[in-house]
Amino acid sequence: MPNKLKAGVIGLGILGQQHAEFLSNHPTVDVVAVSDLRQSAAEQVAAKLGAAAFTNYDEMFKQHQFDFVVVATPDHLHRAPTLAAIAAGVPNILQEKPLATSLADADAIYNAVERAGTRFFIDFANRAVPTDIATRYVIQNGLLGRMVYGEARLDDNISVPTQMWGARTKDFAAGSSTAHFLLSHVVDLLRWYFAPAEVTDVYAISQQTVLGYTPDLYDAFLTFNSGLKVRVKAEWIKHMDQLVEFYLGFSGSEGTLIYNKAPGFGVERGWRANLSAKLSADALLQHQATLLELGANVAAKVHRPAPTAGTLAAGGGETALALEHTGEVAGGTMALVGPIIDSILESTPTPASWQQRGPLPNHIDGLRQAQIVMAIIESSQTGQPVSLK
Repeated sequence: MPNKLKAGVIGLGILGQQHAEFLSNHPTVDVVAVSDLRQSAAEQVAAKLGAAAFTNYDEMFKQHQFDFVVVATPDHLHRAPTLAAIAAGVPNILQEKPLATSLADADAIYNAVERAGTRFFIDFANRAVPTDIATRYVIQNGLLGRMVYGEARLDDNISVPTQMWGARTKDFAAGSSTAHFLLSHVVDLLRWYFAPAEVTDVYAISQQTVLGYTPDLYDAFLTFNSGLKVRVKAEWIKHMDQLVEFYLGFSGSEGTLIYNKAPGFGVERGWRANLSAKLSADALLQHQATLLELGANVAAKVHRPAPTAGTLAAGGGETALALEHTGEVAGGTMALVGPIIDSILESTPTPASWQQRGPLPNHIDGLRQAQIVMAIIESSQTGQPVSLK
């Protein structure tokens, strides 16, 4: 491996430019070329980074050899540039989520990666958020007991499918949907949280009455082979003050997790895991210390809940244990890229910077996510459950 990874970026929209800038500021990466169909965008980014500009990625591959390429084209345009990078012999590829918006494209990418032996990553950046790492940790360590039910709501402001990409917005949104654009995040998080459990059955509904050129929303129930059931819902027709609202909640046989990840009006950002009563105070502090080592700075609490609603009370009063975080957390769209670079440099799927956090997302995760999302779409169209067994 060279002293610096020679990198290229294909697609210079909102995320593509972020990738290019992040890589150019990384001490072990040299961005040598960028490509976008829009010559002005390619030249602007290239000039800023001191890289070569291309409007044709095939020509870029003819003129440069890369150690690492990022594909950040729109959701429905991932297949061609990714296959071109694999065919050009690029050994390490990072693709923006989702893997694809059709099963044919997803299978083509997956099979090409398998044949070539390419080291392939999907940028499911939520895996690098400390409170998501903490969510996986408490579930994987049985701190909520057996997981039985959950819900996740990820909604966008209506400005996303109508304005976010300027004049290209309608075409981009029409090529995607809240299933691909939003639920791809949710599905990957659920598979990561609850591994090795997998989704076996899907039932979904959708609506397309406001936007017309793309579904307004999807609402689905996912059943896992562990018996867990999770409701997932995403819409992008909300006239709300925030750009994004994101809530997750999970009930176990012995505890509950409440996660206001990107809260809406009047809701405080926060994460709380009410833990199993079987846990000791000493064990609570040990889990807190471990989470701190993983980058999740959560508080350990011994408290006495008193569930009431006005003059009504449901009893309780026993001492309970919890882990909690309020306020902002680290993360962001580029949060997973650093560990991925470490994985490449260290030639391991579990680099030193990513210990005890599960696997980095690869083409297998991308394919499975795409299969689940396409099952959501199929079920909503047929009105029938879809089996993934």
